[in-house]
Amino acid sequence: EPYTIDSRSKKASLWSHLLFWANVINLSVIVFGEILYLGVAYSDGKFIDAVTVLSYIGFVIVGMSKMFFIWWKKTDLSDLVKELEHIYPNGKAEEEMYRLDRYLRSCSRISITYALLYSVLIWTFNLFSIMQFLVYEKLLKIRVVGQTLPYLMYFPWNWHENWTYYVLLFCQNFAGHTSASGQISTDLLLCAVATQVVMHFDYLARVVEKQVLDRDWSENSRFLAKTVQYHQRILQLMDVLNDIFGIPLLLNFMVPTFVICFVGFLMTVGVPPDIMIKYRRALVFFIARPQRTTYLKATIFMNITRATMTDLLQVSYKFFALLRTMY
Repeated sequence: EPYTIDSRSKKASLWSHLLFWANVINLSVIVFGEILYLGVAYSDGKFIDAVTVLSYIGFVIVGMSKMFFIWWKKTDLSDLVKELEHIYPNGKAEEEMYRLDRYLRSCSRISITYALLYSVLIWTFNLFSIMQFLVYEKLLKIRVVGQTLPYLMYFPWNWHENWTYYVLLFCQNFAGHTSASGQISTDLLLCAVATQVVMHFDYLARVVEKQVLDRDWSENSRFLAKTVQYHQRILQLMDVLNDIFGIPLLLNFMVPTFVICFVGFLMTVGVPPDIMIKYRRALVFFIARPQRTTYLKATIFMNITRATMTDLLQVSYKFFALLRTMY
């Protein structure tokens, strides 16, 4: 529950709270085992296994960090949602003025496509090992696969051919699901909030563009004052938005840089390909302020732009080349 609303029942809140922490504890145990495995693999000279488990750890770091930063910023996010509700279009007439349907369709299309693709990706990876076992060994009987787990991690006991395998398989699958859900839910929340901010910016631009000034300067001044106040509210929303989502956005860029690098490296050293499928003076100020573009920001370090994505891929390739050289 990233924010509180008065209509949500206490019973539902308690159940969600318990479910959240149960998933977080399970995910923490799994990633601790992966970190232990990383140390063992590195000390034994298993370079490929070490790089593989590093990509898993990076994936978990992004998921857990997003969940905890949203949890940490819950009060600020609740205030942000209340402010968005306060300025939300009210009634059919206002919805048409704001072109609400257009933004709702856009946000829904992005959200559904992103969530669906991400969910298919994580569950394809989670169930891949057991499907190999059932299809190749049990059904077709063309090769011995054995009982394998989707993620590499250290175990102090032998889990093969006993009941603990199924417990571990269940825990690993839901750990991957928890990490993916943390990323999906945070990104969808960001998408929904950012879409509304863009909607308000676009509406304000149309209002100013269509306004015809006349000789009634008192009326013109009232329009300008109202417009500036509205613009300031939107800018304050952007400041809060960047404060809440800045670090998750930064993680979105930093950690995947290494994950992309690790996956690219694994794809070039003989790992089977099926493993890899995986935003007068008063008038001057009003005109001047919109000349500075408003961005989504990954804290103070970077703005979110296409150029930033290009830089991310370039850094990933440099690390990839370094890993190849070391290998």
